[in-house]
Amino acid sequence: MTTAALSQAPLSPAKLVYGDAVAEYLDPYFSQNWQLFAPTPVSDDRGVLARATCADGSVTEYYDVSARGIEKARSSRFFPSRESRIVSAHLQNLTSTEDILRRLRQQQTNDKKPPLPPLPNERATEEEAVKGLSRYAYDQMPTACGGRAAKVQVLMYVHELAPWSKRHDPSFEGQVLVKDFAWKNTQDLR
Repeated sequence: MTTAALSQAPLSPAKLVYGDAVAEYLDPYFSQNWQLFAPTPVSDDRGVLARATCADGSVTEYYDVSARGIEKARSSRFFPSRESRIVSAHLQNLTSTEDILRRLRQQQTNDKKPPLPPLPNERATEEEAVKGLSRYAYDQMPTACGGRAAKVQVLMYVHELAPWSKRHDPSFEGQVLVKDFAWKNTQDLR
């Protein structure tokens, strides 16, 4: 119990002397991980829009795919729907990358070198995420093209929200990243 208490104590001379030994002793069973509470604070607004191509070649307007899942989650605070996680999980796969690759690409950009192209596993992850989003979007648009859409295209947007220090600044305009993906045949999404 003393070891656990010392691991949680504020910085002190005793913690400086015994801190490493305490961490080694507690690590396999009592390691501290703050990812449970707030792994990534919300700093942007993400969503997916989709449109369909009909058999006659006409293209529908964009449909907000992510809005329905978010509204279902907000409407029931005690037992929220997890449908919005379908979209957010795929968006997370599309926007996240390994930390070391992100830092390497940033360094190459700073050095004005051509950035490292996506690795095979990154391309495969993106392809799976786009296919999952396209499948979900197709299911969310049952009336598009009279229920007979030939192709579906998804568009991802990420809007940067104001940081805490500028939350009251009406002139703040966050960057908006928009990326549209290739059309997917609806036969391939079933």
